[in-house]
Amino acid sequence: MSIPDFAKYLGLSSWTVSRAINGHPEVSEKTRRRIMAAMEEVGFRPNPLARGLGGRRTSMIGVCFMGLGNPIMDRKVYHLQEFLRRHQLRSLLEMRMRDAQQEVRAIEDFRRIHVDGIVLIHSELDAASSRKALGSTPCVHVDPHEPQPTMCVSVDRRRAMRLLMEHLLRLGHRSFALLGIREDDPWRWSALVETVEAHGLDAARALTAVKGMPEVESQIEAGELMAESVLKWPKRPTALIALDDRMALGAIQALKNANIDVPREMSVTGFDNLDLARKLHPTLTSIEQNPLRLMERAGALLLEQLELPAEQRGRAAAETVAPELVIGESTGPVWRT
Repeated sequence: MSIPDFAKYLGLSSWTVSRAINGHPEVSEKTRRRIMAAMEEVGFRPNPLARGLGGRRTSMIGVCFMGLGNPIMDRKVYHLQEFLRRHQLRSLLEMRMRDAQQEVRAIEDFRRIHVDGIVLIHSELDAASSRKALGSTPCVHVDPHEPQPTMCVSVDRRRAMRLLMEHLLRLGHRSFALLGIREDDPWRWSALVETVEAHGLDAARALTAVKGMPEVESQIEAGELMAESVLKWPKRPTALIALDDRMALGAIQALKNANIDVPREMSVTGFDNLDLARKLHPTLTSIEQNPLRLMERAGALLLEQLELPAEQRGRAAAETVAPELVIGESTGPVWRT
């Protein structure tokens, strides 16, 4: 059934039906609800590709993200989809590996089918590649790996790392092993360095990153292997700071296997505040990213761009969402022998 056929069935004009589907303000709420109810009743769905080829909005948003099975990513994508549904928008999901060319191809595919906008989550692209790939398509970046020349919203990871480090410092910790956090990480490493130095410590002595990420699929196993390597160091740190909760849980398992009490002999922190990390014991000290707030803001920024004339889109602006420190049982005062 085409829009003209559907409009004839309702006794309305194609103009009214089309604008109601697109959320146009000139259509009354009563009429819009009638049309939406009839769509559900007869199973009518307009062809978004045909609409896009005709130069009209498709009400489709391309969403490109890295990986499935990561609980925090799953939550972010879910919250974004729910936001888009509430605003009568559909999402096209494209999962990618950690490969910039895959991301570029996904953007090209989205543009080829005339999506109204794009959301890139944890983009690997640099600013120049991003600008070239997106062209004039409205886009919002969520937690990009590099600063971007368009709308961005991110968890304030610098603040998150300061919260974690200040918590550990208050507990008397002065030596830290970093699991999965590299020295070239622009958001985490520098914040850790600044925080320990602000407390009078030598960052080069206080912070030691475990070199090399184990080539395993499981983040839990990676955390376990990295913690095992730390236990072989001549001088052990008193706290482990892991990239995420799954890695932290693996590290705790390695410490338990070595009969090292957490947190009495060594403290461990994570990042993401996953349900699992709150249920196991010791419960994990972690960072709550507030993914609902993050993705609602990303959706709102995208809607703002969709309402702008094409020449006004693409303004560079970076916003952050405040994280929260969640203190669990995995951190405690430095053990004095």
